[in-house]
Amino acid sequence: MKPHNIRSSVLWVLILFTTPSLSDPNQTQSHDSILAAAKNHLVEALGQQNGKASIEITSLDHRLRLIQCAEPLETFLPSGSKTLGKTTVGIRCHAPKPWTLYVTANIAVQGPVVIAVRDLSRGAAIGPTDIKLVERDTSNLLRGHFDTLNQVVGRTLKRSLRREQVITPGLLMVWKTIKRGQDLTILAGSGGVEVRMKGKAMRSGNPGELIPIQNLSSKKRLDARVVSAGIVRVD
Repeated sequence: MKPHNIRSSVLWVLILFTTPSLSDPNQTQSHDSILAAAKNHLVEALGQQNGKASIEITSLDHRLRLIQCAEPLETFLPSGSKTLGKTTVGIRCHAPKPWTLYVTANIAVQGPVVIAVRDLSRGAAIGPTDIKLVERDTSNLLRGHFDTLNQVVGRTLKRSLRREQVITPGLLMVWKTIKRGQDLTILAGSGGVEVRMKGKAMRSGNPGELIPIQNLSSKKRLDARVVSAGIVRVD
């Protein structure tokens, strides 16, 4: 064998035995690949919210050493995990040696939130100058929030409100779509024929609820189902 052929053979042998193998137990899974897998899972889970979301993955302990996976890492959300606020992502490897790791993360989603611009007393009716819209992290607003001013203007406070406080549904009196004594349009009919009549609400109600009403023409009282603001339907 010629000298250059011998050198070539030796070189190929060295490459063969020194190139890392995916199933080599001496190779470890990089932390970057684990964290990237966790982040990608959360990005997909967020879907349409992703554009306004900020995902922060907690770094792994530098002493952690896991055997490199011979196949793509499997990711999952453990039972009880969520896609807002503090959460956990599971990372699983099946071969060559199975292991499972849990990575913590925090997901912040920015969005419009209605807050008070001044202190307001219990029983006060909220006016347009009492509130404003600001951008806030909505992931930790577990009691809910409003994202438009129209949802709040005219509502009555059940409790006092502090300046800069986020207005939540629980702070407001229940807002009925139809109020007692309100003039209504009554819908009735079947088979493609619909009749409209004028009526009056005898009780407040929200869509889907049955409330007593009065037909203003016949003065007859009957039950009707609330459809939307000012409209009910006789079943």
